Amino acid sequence: MLVSWLSISYSKHIYNNIPVGRFLLPIGIFYGFDKDVHDMKKNLEQSSQQRKTVNAKDVRDRKREQILHAAENLFFRHGYAGTTIAGIATRLGVTKPYLYYYFQSKDDIFETLCWEASVACLTSMHFDAGDARPAADKLREGLHRLASANIIHFKSGTFAYREPNVFRPAMSKKLRALARTFYDEFCVLLEQARNEGALDYDNTKLTALAVGSVIGFMYTWYKPGGPIAPTAMAEQLTTILLKTVGAQKL
Repeated sequence: MLVSWLSISYSKHIYNNIPVGRFLLPIGIFYGFDKDVHDMKKNLEQSSQQRKTVNAKDVRDRKREQILHAAENLFFRHGYAGTTIAGIATRLGVTKPYLYYYFQSKDDIFETLCWEASVACLTSMHFDAGDARPAADKLREGLHRLASANIIHFKSGTFAYREPNVFRPAMSKKLRALARTFYDEFCVLLEQARNEGALDYDNTKLTALAVGSVIGFMYTWYKPGGPIAPTAMAEQLTTILLKTVGAQKL
């Protein structure tokens, strides 16, 4: 719809800038007409190429997501060692070279899944420097983000806890750095909210680690598709986490 609207708007712009008298004259004596046509053709070709590029990227992204989705289920069910490139290919009904076109290796697929889940979960306490809301409000939002991200990325989010020794050194380093940033931002937010009088707890680091433990062990008890809907689960977990940090008002 947007492409169609832009095309119509562009056509109206071209039409409105051509004097009506031009339509009454032979095409050969239109001053600048050849240039107008050339520019229009060039613009159309550029737009067509841009659409092809965007479409190609969309197709590639969709195929990558299909591979990741299939692999995530297999890694979750069989673990890293029990999952193979051949098994992922069979699950998708494709060849191994097809998978290698999108990912370099099994490690690449496994680490991509883990990294995406980790970023979603461990950036939950990050807020823009210009966010002037009370720390308690940001904390509540951050805890809800954390709970929701762990539910949405439940399967791949368990990999770092279940098989931490599988990761290559570079990925392990990135994950540790991400975790440190999470706890640094979380502790700052806890202390700000406590200074506002919104929280009552003793040790900041211990409180942050307690919250991390609640979330970190979700894989031992959370069952997707259980009696509590994901949105309700996120809300209930947020309330529990707020109580954990000593929130004075829920």
